[in-house]
Amino acid sequence: MIVRPIAHKDIDALYDLAIAAGVGMNSLPADRDFLAQKIDRAVQSFQQKIPQHQASYIFVLADDQDRALGVCGIEASIGWDEPWYTYRVSQMVHACRDIDIYTNTPTLFLTNDQIGYSELCSLLVHPDARANKNGPLLSRCRFLFIRQFRELFGQKLFAEMRGFNDEQGHSPFWDDLGKKFFNMEFERIDFLTGRGQRSIIAELMPKYPVYSHLLSESARNCIGKVHPNTQPALEMLKQEGLRYENYVAIFDGGPVVEAYVDDLRLIKQAKNLTAVAKEAENLPSEQPPLLLCNQARENFRCKLTFNYQIEDNQIHLPSDVIEQLKLEQQTVTVASLYAKDADVLT
Repeated sequence: MIVRPIAHKDIDALYDLAIAAGVGMNSLPADRDFLAQKIDRAVQSFQQKIPQHQASYIFVLADDQDRALGVCGIEASIGWDEPWYTYRVSQMVHACRDIDIYTNTPTLFLTNDQIGYSELCSLLVHPDARANKNGPLLSRCRFLFIRQFRELFGQKLFAEMRGFNDEQGHSPFWDDLGKKFFNMEFERIDFLTGRGQRSIIAELMPKYPVYSHLLSESARNCIGKVHPNTQPALEMLKQEGLRYENYVAIFDGGPVVEAYVDDLRLIKQAKNLTAVAKEAENLPSEQPPLLLCNQARENFRCKLTFNYQIEDNQIHLPSDVIEQLKLEQQTVTVASLYAKDADVLT
């Protein structure tokens, strides 16, 4: 498997992935025309043909036949063309000494605090491709791309994680809060905002703080809770240094995790080495998994290898791996897939 920028030819695969995603992943609505527009914007972003604050970088996980079996994305800068909303989970204290009553109530405040941040989004791997560490590869490749082109992204990075909804697509958080103002089902609002119609949030969302004690227990339990299928993705992001800072998604209550880009593990640990071809049988096998990527923008490539040897400023790799990476001047960026294996680079 290898990660590459999305191309127009991937529309069928992206549409199939969007259908498989189901409700709650609004960055990939099952709308073929809209997805085609997303691909076009991504292609233009890699070519630097659109303003940087509008750039959207989408990558696919491709097999040996170049079929797209997974997708992930980075939005360069959020909230400039349309406001980006989250709830900040805070506390509201009420006290009266005369009658000796003190209450500390968790409260949701509507904010635009992520404006200007870069966003990690749209991570999805086809069920047939979820083995062999393909999910971690697809998720973490974005950090290496950001490192290569640091000037294209903001100081902070965040990800809005998919919140809890049941098998029928119902979100208790939405049903108890948002639905009362929008008068539509969660699936519908998820679809509309996924297609970019976020102006309805400003028009219909309540502007005043929401006391969470006024919500049902099932709705309160959704605040900061991820969908079960999203838990592995959340754990991966935490391992890289993103943290929950008391922000949640306004529709399903899913957690928002964030960090300063320059503090992230992969940004700090990755290094550039010179790639040298060597016969695979003459290299150590079953080494700790290593992320490899080239330094190209339009022709970005990233893959995993277990078959390598590092000596000084060189890394010995099988010739087919070097060929797949489309290296420029034999320079390859490397980083351990997992933080626990960081010493392989020392």
